[in-house]
Amino acid sequence: MPQVYAQLLSGVRAERPRAEVPDKLPLELRSAVRGCISRGRFRPPWAKRIVLIKWVIHGAAAIRVAGRRIAFRPGHVAVHVPSLPHEFWQLGDPSSEMCWFSADGPLAEEFVHTLGLRPGVYDYGPAPIDRVDEMTRALADGSPDGRRASSMLAIRMLYDVAAHVPPPPVASLVRQVRHLIREGLADPDLSAAGIATKLNYHRGSLSRAFHAQTGVTILDCITQTRLHEAELLLQHGDERIAEVARKCGFPDGAYFTRWVKRHTGRLPSQIRRSAAVGGV
Repeated sequence: MPQVYAQLLSGVRAERPRAEVPDKLPLELRSAVRGCISRGRFRPPWAKRIVLIKWVIHGAAAIRVAGRRIAFRPGHVAVHVPSLPHEFWQLGDPSSEMCWFSADGPLAEEFVHTLGLRPGVYDYGPAPIDRVDEMTRALADGSPDGRRASSMLAIRMLYDVAAHVPPPPVASLVRQVRHLIREGLADPDLSAAGIATKLNYHRGSLSRAFHAQTGVTILDCITQTRLHEAELLLQHGDERIAEVARKCGFPDGAYFTRWVKRHTGRLPSQIRRSAAVGGV
């Protein structure tokens, strides 16, 4: 069945030319839109580095976050941050009305993550129609003054949206990180960046929160967990060292041996022999 894409049926829209590189300001307004939208899926974003904020004025829509589709309606705000995949749908009838804006620029990604913005649907209140219309007018003015004005409006709006996004419970976040580390030990590519992506979180923000709560970095936690697992497998199992290495995320048994020696002062074979002697 062919994909039905949502279309702007009527309303107001302003957008910078796609070929124009956002390098004049640290954060620039990319587009601002308000109008009646046909039912269907919004087309995939043509750029991965866009911040996108949407409201439903009347009707219904949905966003997919971390594989979970979440509906949002009037009174909500939907947030998409750069680099993470996302999908949006308009679910109401053709008279449904929405408004949104997008922003990009050299510091856009760092800025929204510093504010604590993360993808999802949050309580907001009535859609800020007047402010989105103001952004549309400023963006339509291609002069340097209009450019700066539209940038300032986008920054103010992002601050406003961030005030409606509750911070994640830190303890829950730490538990999720540790769970993903335990579940992913056999993956040689296990990393702080990969864990952040799975949690729809900015790597730097996640690393700071984890370190503040635990006193160790995510990388240190990965290392400690792998080392503990390796010692358990060596002391209480009879699998070949190459298989133990694989289960701990090391496809190269020789490298695993050097890694264990570096962190414990003993070779894997010595750890295994000492456990056998202790158990006699």
